[in-house]
Amino acid sequence: MILSRYFAREVLAAMVSVAAVVLVISMGWRFGAYLNQAASGVLSKDVLFMIMAFRLPTFLEPIIPVSFFLGLMLAYGRMYADSEMVILESCGIGPSRLISISLGLSTIVMVATLTVSLWLAPTGERQVELLLDGQQQSTEFDTLAPGRFQMIRSGRRVTYTEQIGDDGTLRHVFMSESNLATTAGPKDVDMVVAESGDTRPDGLGNRFLVLNNGIRYSGMPGEQSYQIIEFGEYGQMIARETARYREVRTTAVSTLELLNSDDPELVGELQWRVSMVLMIPVIALLALPLSRTNPRQGRFTRLIPGMLLCFLYLGSLSAAKTSLQQGNLPQAIGLWWLHGVFLAIAFVLNMMQMKAR
Repeated sequence: MILSRYFAREVLAAMVSVAAVVLVISMGWRFGAYLNQAASGVLSKDVLFMIMAFRLPTFLEPIIPVSFFLGLMLAYGRMYADSEMVILESCGIGPSRLISISLGLSTIVMVATLTVSLWLAPTGERQVELLLDGQQQSTEFDTLAPGRFQMIRSGRRVTYTEQIGDDGTLRHVFMSESNLATTAGPKDVDMVVAESGDTRPDGLGNRFLVLNNGIRYSGMPGEQSYQIIEFGEYGQMIARETARYREVRTTAVSTLELLNSDDPELVGELQWRVSMVLMIPVIALLALPLSRTNPRQGRFTRLIPGMLLCFLYLGSLSAAKTSLQQGNLPQAIGLWWLHGVFLAIAFVLNMMQMKAR
């Protein structure tokens, strides 16, 4: 029991450290993409952190198996480099006992991966879908950022405001809108400059932009027949853009729905989720022989080959998933054969290690 706790502490500590680093990098990269969408007016800044929170389990889904493998490699590699494994072997702790301890640790990680892959990840992705659907129903003024020229999705209007107050009041507003033209060539342009403005609803659920103390310019570029109007108050109804149809991603479909479907897209997603769980004990068996080094070689000698084999495993599963979803791979075969291939590789490597002792 004491030995099992020692192995668990070393492996899980290394696993958590690796997972934290990879998670920060991957989420930082994705958050940068969401920031660009917020800057262009596609997303509201208020939902950015909610989206990232809901997508956290999706990031963890492939990170957990890889981090567990690297945790085993780092922990066992250190023990071999510090001659701890030699001492344990001299005390009767042979390969079969190490396999038993490693599989015990993999059971703990399998439970965590099962929870993330089959429940938390699809639930979080579904919430992200709802947030994105809500963003499509919003107007440009719901996503307006101060100090930035912002174009609405149709590309017809550019809006700028220098400041947005806590109550939603706009300060120093500029808007340029091009009207639809029936023929090719220059389009009529309306430009409005105002000191302030705000949005107001009416009793019918419509919203109006009301600008105060400004000037409106109307005309066609290249011509001198411009119309200039000074106003104290100028109102314009804010038209909601027609929401484009967004197909629900397979990652947002619940596991129960996947079980009741024979659609190749959904079958591939289901087998991928289950594969994230099944690969845990396989990579545990792979890590045992790959982490074995002698003190003169150093603890990181076999880390690179081990990582390449682990990423080959994960990449093969991803490629097989794509092939299955495209109908190029029978559903009965699916992703299961890959687990058998890498399990056979783990068996061969462990047998070679036992013979080399």
